[in-house]
Amino acid sequence: MDAWPNETPAPSAQQEHAARLWHAGDFDGAARLYAEAAALSADPAPLLLWRAHALRAAGQPEAALVAYSQAAAEAPADPAPHRHRGHALRLMGRVEDALAAYALSVALAIGATGTPEAEAAIRALESESPTFPEPPRAEPPVPAADPAPAPAAPAARPAGRMISPPRPPSLPAARARSTVLAPPPRPRMAMLRSGGTSSGIGNQGVGGSIAFDVSDLLLHFGGRRTVTGIQRVQASLVGAALNAGQDAAYLAYDRDRAGWRAVPPDALSRLLASAAAGADTSDPDWILARDTVLDAAKSGPLHGFANGAMLVNLGNSWGIPDYFRGLRAAQRAAGIRYVPFLHDCVPLVMPEHCVRTLVQDYVRWFSAMGVHAHGVLCNSECTRADGRRFLDALLPGLDLSTEVVPLDADPRGNAAPDPSALEGTRAPRSPEPYVLFVATIESRKDHLTVFRAWLALLRRHGPGRIPRLVCVGAPGWHAEPAMNLLEGSPELARHVVLLHDISDGGLAALYRDCLFTVYNSHYEGWGLPVTESLAWGKVPVIPRHSALLESGGDAAVYVDPQSELDMAATVERLLFEPGALEQAAQAVAARRPRRWEAVLAQVQDALERFARLETPPAPERLALPLGHHISLRRADALKPDLTIALSDTVRDGPGWRPPEDWGTPLAGGRARLRLPLPPGSDGLLRLHLELRGGAGAPLSFTLFADAVPAGTAMIPDPPGGDFATAMPVEVAEGTRLLELELDAPEGTGLRGLMLCRDDDLLARLDFLEAQRLPSAQAV
Repeated sequence: MDAWPNETPAPSAQQEHAARLWHAGDFDGAARLYAEAAALSADPAPLLLWRAHALRAAGQPEAALVAYSQAAAEAPADPAPHRHRGHALRLMGRVEDALAAYALSVALAIGATGTPEAEAAIRALESESPTFPEPPRAEPPVPAADPAPAPAAPAARPAGRMISPPRPPSLPAARARSTVLAPPPRPRMAMLRSGGTSSGIGNQGVGGSIAFDVSDLLLHFGGRRTVTGIQRVQASLVGAALNAGQDAAYLAYDRDRAGWRAVPPDALSRLLASAAAGADTSDPDWILARDTVLDAAKSGPLHGFANGAMLVNLGNSWGIPDYFRGLRAAQRAAGIRYVPFLHDCVPLVMPEHCVRTLVQDYVRWFSAMGVHAHGVLCNSECTRADGRRFLDALLPGLDLSTEVVPLDADPRGNAAPDPSALEGTRAPRSPEPYVLFVATIESRKDHLTVFRAWLALLRRHGPGRIPRLVCVGAPGWHAEPAMNLLEGSPELARHVVLLHDISDGGLAALYRDCLFTVYNSHYEGWGLPVTESLAWGKVPVIPRHSALLESGGDAAVYVDPQSELDMAATVERLLFEPGALEQAAQAVAARRPRRWEAVLAQVQDALERFARLETPPAPERLALPLGHHISLRRADALKPDLTIALSDTVRDGPGWRPPEDWGTPLAGGRARLRLPLPPGSDGLLRLHLELRGGAGAPLSFTLFADAVPAGTAMIPDPPGGDFATAMPVEVAEGTRLLELELDAPEGTGLRGLMLCRDDDLLARLDFLEAQRLPSAQAV
């Protein structure tokens, strides 16, 4: 096997132990230890190659093929993984696939296909023994790969050009390649190419075919213990899966490695139980349960997805930078299917009621979600209609399957009512009557209208006849108008009780003992407090709109949206009209909420249907339009945009840092651009790059066309600061994907790019003007 010249590091303890297990005949154990060593190595490719050999020795050829592909992804210019993968395929009787692997190995070794030299090299590989090496018995070095038999590489090409020669003739019995030039210098970092694999390293297929992403839930627990809204839904569904012993993996996204780390199910189960048991974040038992899981999420083994697995996100991921970059790598590695849960489209429907940064994060996520998802779970028909409307505007013609999973689940099993949890608060004590309002105090929940209605009732009937209003929720976005009304009205302030960070047991006690509930949101994707109210047999008073019509059904009492008069009149009727509250409660009693296990079963049914669908892979859903300028700056748009999706999808591999206001910095070393071409892109094109110079070191570029090296270029002395460059690219007919690797020092960055036809003078002029003229924005 090929080795880095003069750069063999000392073997790790895992490597030495793996070699001992190998020679003892424990090939499965050796494969596992090689995977662990690779996860900790800055250069995992040789270790992954040893893992693949061990899997072959263990009689697991399919798993070995995956490991060979992982090794190829980590060292994309190394012919050895493709060569050994070809040997494994040949032994499995897959002759045509083996020839394709041999052809790629030869192309990487000598930079040519379709020539007599290349064909001779392929035939030599066909006749070569398909055996694999064994690790040394004592102090094994980092494994070295034996090179593919091939003539010496041709002389290096002149720098600065990326024009490929005419398309070479097709290989007999092997896949023809579009564009081939001399191979580039060997990459020093992980890189993924078309047909390659992810940088995720670990035990292949751990946890079955379903993996639940709990990243945002763990981020929530990093600062809080009680769960509300989306986190409550996610905790309930994940808890149901854990309690049922479902064969699933539970994963946390590692942004630095652009992969997922496994979270131990038993530790996660203890964390959820501890979260439901109290609200004190200084409780030692809570801290132990939390830190055990958070430590695993930071340093646990990287997860290796089973082929075709489902990655299901029951919460949200719009606050996690570069999430989709890791997802694309995993999708290419194992063909995984990504299924998000769409809880609402409120940041798109009513951005005025959301924090601006939340809207921007959500827009970035939604813009790219449709390119990557293989199905979408929605909590209501309202949310499904909203999601489809915005997706149709963003990606016309994308028929993305959606399934509605209503959240009409009974929360009462989470914790028993615990009035002692309310001690030390202003919460009313039984038998004092009160009305309950559970929601974050923010403009969207419209506490202001409810407070005004309560003040009108107090003045109309006197404080002795009006029950107190108990509001459970922390102050949030634009809470000032409601809070100012409380501050300016001592009469109202005495009758309104504000509580937050209440344990599940305390919340259950409040639901159990209240007269009825109100929930006055401007817009909802579902409205979980409405379901909670119904489960406790309490009448919810809610506005007549959005998904509240679904969560409330025929059991809720409806009011005109944002109507202080109707809210006051409805509360007045329930309080004072004989039999009104009892009659409304009868409709509530007739409604039977289901268990969270039933909701989870509906999720699983939807996942099975998604698995049977043929969904176009991400690269086929979004091509790079020729002549379209793509900014690599952090997008701050307030509505979904195709350019945002393109900006996300063109950046690939682990060589990037998160986008900033000026562009996207490189991590230092190699980073990759992935440029899917629209049909009919053959001919002479120009690739324009807007760069930011760093330490003054040379910048080198390597072009791949459909995964085959297609040319190199260099800027030996790049200027400091912002500058632009252009490269000619001759694209052969049928080429579907261009990839450009940038080898640059840390501090370098990419501000934008454009791919256009060489004779598109208007696009070229627009690009040049954008470099020299400040942009003017309408005010």
